[in-house]
Amino acid sequence: MKTRIATLTMAFALLLTTTAFASEPVPASKALSKSVSTFIGDNLEYPEFAIENKMEGDVVLRIIIQEDGTFDVVQANCVYKDLKNQITSDIEKMETDKYVSHAGKQVNLKIKFDLQMVE
Repeated sequence: MKTRIATLTMAFALLLTTTAFASEPVPASKALSKSVSTFIGDNLEYPEFAIENKMEGDVVLRIIIQEDGTFDVVQANCVYKDLKNQITSDIEKMETDKYVSHAGKQVNLKIKFDLQMVE
């Protein structure tokens, strides 16, 4: 009986330890997501190589706001690998202290690239 109690206690302690150290990002509020989306949209340019090669489509991103207010792109998806890599790089280079108080928040966004909007 004592062995079972000890085993259950250890299993419970292990469960608590693993959940305590799991640092899943917290989803951002709708207002914060919209603000980040607007900020990125205002500061992101359609890459010249994408315009020249007539690349259109969406780049879907999962971003974590860092302690210094910058962005870490943890996931990105796009039909065009070069476009995805360029947008990821551009977003991670953006500097602002506007979002410092939101460190650890996760923002999901979709950026649409449409050649009709370029002209």
